[in-house]
Amino acid sequence: MHNHLSGVGLGYRLPDGSSLFHDLTFSFGPTRTGLVGRNGVGKTTLLEILAGLRSASAGSLTQAGRISYLPQRVTFSSTATVADALQQAEQIAAHERVACGEGSLSDFDLLADQWDLPERIERELAKLGVSHLTTQRTVSSLSGGELTRVRLAGLLLAEPDFLLLDEPTNHLDQGARAFVYDLVANWRKGLLVVSHDRHLLSLVTQIAELQPDGLQLYGGDFAFYQEQRALARLAAEQTLHSTEQRLKDAKLTAQRARERQERHQAHGRKTSGRQNLPAIVVGKLQRDAENTAARLRDRHAQKVEHLRQELQVARGQLPIETQIKVDLASSVVPPQKRLVELREVNYRFADTEQELWSQPLSWEIIGPERIWLRGANGAGKSTLLDLLCSKKRPSAGTLHCRAERVGFLDQQVSLLDDSLSVLDNLRRVAPLRPEHELRTLLGRFLFIRDDALKFAAVLSGGERMRAGLACLLGAEQAPELLIADEPTNNLDLPSLAALSAALHEFRGALLVATHDATFAAEIGLTREIVLGAQPLPIAGWGASVAEKAEHGFDFGHDARENRAALGSDGR
Repeated sequence: MHNHLSGVGLGYRLPDGSSLFHDLTFSFGPTRTGLVGRNGVGKTTLLEILAGLRSASAGSLTQAGRISYLPQRVTFSSTATVADALQQAEQIAAHERVACGEGSLSDFDLLADQWDLPERIERELAKLGVSHLTTQRTVSSLSGGELTRVRLAGLLLAEPDFLLLDEPTNHLDQGARAFVYDLVANWRKGLLVVSHDRHLLSLVTQIAELQPDGLQLYGGDFAFYQEQRALARLAAEQTLHSTEQRLKDAKLTAQRARERQERHQAHGRKTSGRQNLPAIVVGKLQRDAENTAARLRDRHAQKVEHLRQELQVARGQLPIETQIKVDLASSVVPPQKRLVELREVNYRFADTEQELWSQPLSWEIIGPERIWLRGANGAGKSTLLDLLCSKKRPSAGTLHCRAERVGFLDQQVSLLDDSLSVLDNLRRVAPLRPEHELRTLLGRFLFIRDDALKFAAVLSGGERMRAGLACLLGAEQAPELLIADEPTNNLDLPSLAALSAALHEFRGALLVATHDATFAAEIGLTREIVLGAQPLPIAGWGASVAEKAEHGFDFGHDARENRAALGSDGR
């Protein structure tokens, strides 16, 4: 079997000597596997080890077949071209020299049997929808979606037996994601993909969950994985409840035994006093009684301690709760309150005379609407959000924001002060709340005990998002309008679940720019504003986002299936 990756006792230690993960034993064959796990558990490090870019600290690794790896991030020089992104720049240059009669022996050696390279490049670029690109085109001129497709084409040119993909849909618009979905769904060799994209994970045939002490395989797609995790949680909760009850009973039994023994001892002292026993006999009886009581105390103490240890193990086996709980009654907005009004709004960057949008924007946000801001990369979503938050001013038209309180959650969660702890960041926006209330609120956002004292600068992407939400929603007055710009990027699945839970419960107006259709449905977005679409309506567009997701509507289709023109909300 050519496409095979296996590891035995695999481990990796960080430069400070601490263990990132250890004792990973696995075998991946010609199947599609989704690799999940919390941020920081080492998913990217494991992919780099499997790709041969990093060495494991312990264990053995077996690699069979050609392996192609798509890292999450890659840096190109300002002069890099599509040929560089394809990882074929030297081969293309050699082919051109040979075609012009200027080839050297090293050019022939480099090309070997790749004489059809230009045709193969053309075919792969066409498959991925970027046939308009030439190999001389600079990388800096490509959109994020175009660059990802080119990088994927470069992987496929190597005709790999095993694909390793690290967050391949991150930062991609829905059109670009569709190409990745198609690639994964139709891949018939070995594939291991790290992703928090639930739709992509629905296309794999098994899920591997990475934990510090092992790799757990679930033989099914993401829905099956969730079902198994729910069953495991239920079993863990039952074990925890049973152990808590047994500990309670053991403590009660120990207390009753102690009280009974004290009564026996008191009765013995009275009896010995009435019988006028010699002092030496009384002393022996008292010592015997005390020894018996000590043995009973030790026996019960050992049982109680054993059950305490069982309880600690049971609590450790219980998955961490990802449901954020917070009282959001203060975020309620009257249904007829006009929060935002745009009339013929447009924007022009300083270095260009052309307006950003071919048609100016005209729409309103009234009451607690839940709006999905959609559009391809480069359509101007972030610029529009900056306008709404008064970070930019329109070059044309009028924009009135009548919301008394606007909260903005950008991709970097820049509202956090990195020099302060999570607790102190919350104290900044809620200075009148007592310490215990701040702690309680942070606990609802999953910052328990010392986690609340972490500095914002060291938080993971998921932790930053939760801390930002805590500051926005835990302020003395919650925002009437909450704006979020691609909030799911760089989140692990538990953090994504926590974010969904919090935004679902928010009762003010919500405007979210996201390419994640599953997330849009989960948080209840029911109205859409589409930038860069054509005014071509489709039948049945009145259905809500959740209904369309439930019935399998493909949000990644092109402009023919968009019902709103640029600047139109289609209500």
